[in-house]
Formats: sequence, C-alpha cells, structure tokens
Amino acid sequence: MLLLSQHVDTYRVTDSTAVCVCLKHPAKRVVCLSASGLDAVLELGLEPVGGLRAGVAARPEFYGKQSPQWPNVGSWLWPDTKAIQRVHPDLILGWRFPHRFCRRWLKNIAPVYLMGGSGYEEALLRLLDLAYLTDRTATAETAIASLEQQLHTFQHCLRHQPRKSAIVMGGSAIQRWFDCYPVETRCGTLGSILKRFVSYPWAKRQPNRGEPGLTYLSLQRVLDVNPNIIFVQSYGRQPLSRQLERNPIWQQLDAVNKGQVYEIPLYWHWGNGTRALRVMLHSLLPLIYPHSFASQAEDQEL
Repeated sequence: MLLLSQHVDTYRVTDSTAVCVCLKHPAKRVVCLSASGLDAVLELGLEPVGGLRAGVAARPEFYGKQSPQWPNVGSWLWPDTKAIQRVHPDLILGWRFPHRFCRRWLKNIAPVYLMGGSGYEEALLRLLDLAYLTDRTATAETAIASLEQQLHTFQHCLRHQPRKSAIVMGGSAIQRWFDCYPVETRCGTLGSILKRFVSYPWAKRQPNRGEPGLTYLSLQRVLDVNPNIIFVQSYGRQPLSRQLERNPIWQQLDAVNKGQVYEIPLYWHWGNGTRALRVMLHSLLPLIYPHSFASQAEDQEL
C-alpha cells in the first residue's frame, strides 16, 4: 500500500490490488465488508453506516451492542449491493478476496478500498491509508503509538524470561480427517508480533503460494517442533482439542501432557487489525508466561 501525496480537494491511496482510490473529500460514511475494515474504523473513532453485524463487530472488545443497529449489507462472501446503495456511503472497505470479484458493481456505488496482506507492518499501513481517506491521520498515529508502547511494556516485563515455544493452529473434522491443519506463520499478523515474545518457527515452505499468513501442517510436523504452548481455533461445533484427544501423535505433544493447550476465539482468525492485535496479546501472553504477568500485577497493586 503506497500512500500518495494529497492534492487540493483530493485524497488518494493505492490499495492492496494496486488500484488507486481517489476521494474529492474525506469519507464520512463508510461501509465495512471485512473484519479488518471494522477494526480500522473503530481505531479511528468512527462507526460504519453499514457493515457486517456478526463475528468481530458484535464482540464487546469492538462494537458490541451497537452493531445490530447498523443496516444489514449482506455477508462477507455475498455483499448486498442494493442495501449498500441505500446507506449512501462515501467509501466501501472490503478484502482482496472475495471482494475484488464484485468490485465492478460496488464501485458504481462508491469508491472501493480493498485490504489485503499479512503482518504487523501491513496492519499499520492499512490503518494509515484509511486514516488518510477519512482525514484522521492524527488519530491513527495515536493508536499506533499506544500499541507500540504496549509492545514495549510487554518486552520489558518479559526481558528476563526464557523464551517458550508456541503455535497457533486451527481446524475441524475435515482437517483432522486429512491431517492437515492451518497454522499461523511468522508472516501472519499475529505471528509477526508473537515471534517477538516466543520462539515461533512456523513459516511457509512456498512463500509465494496462497495466503502468506498461513501454512498447513500435519500433526507429525507439529510434534517435530513439540511446542510448549498450543493455541487452537476450532472451526466446528466440538473443540478441536477434544476431537484430537485419542490421536496418538497428539498424545505425544508436551503441551498436551502438561495441560498447556488453550482454545482461543474463532473470530481471531479474521483479526488483521491493530485493535485485534491488542486483544490477542493481552489474552495470550499471560497464558504463556503466567508468573511474569502475575508478578507485574502484584507490583502494580503495591
């Protein structure tokens, strides 16, 4: 994402598909078709005029009870162009997949900015792009500075702590059947931050294929590393960790035998924004290093 210079009465940025998005005036009415869009809009102190109402939006860390008040503009996979048109947006925020396939219809309603990519730096660039288009750059810079300060605080808290190893994986009965589980990589948005605090060796074998933030591994590949902590996202009704209880390879993992397997919210799978990162780190790091964070809490009480 390349931030372009501002001309008189013109706000221009280039989105993840290399399309130039141009506005004559800062956007005030924004429609969000992705979780990352909602994350960025909330960081900027805005509320969408329409967007996804389930998943991330309904979480208390995000919009909570406010989200049902928005007009329903369809789903992530199937946006409702008529509903979007009725709310008269200045800007539509989507994700590279699947919204590039419906861009030609959406752009007849309003300019479309498609997000994409993985990693911490990409998350910051997306936020700054949207801040530029909404004339809220100062707000974005404050949010980024706050996140950077929190990262510094975590690093200070853990400076004497030997590093543990961890993995963030997911799956359902289908992945269990094929023994092929999606794993957050070091290039993923969460992985790119988590590797600052833990040993996180997970990377893609073929970096140029598929989503850079994910790779797919068998349980044997996980056992080869044998991480201290396992975080699991379950895509089915039954927790994946419970489905794997009788799997002989799963039973050999140290994290399983020591009770260091934690189910984490499914909505984190779509978490590519700065607010989601803060929520994740505040939840995960105390589970990885409970004694360090317990000591920090005691110091604060004193």
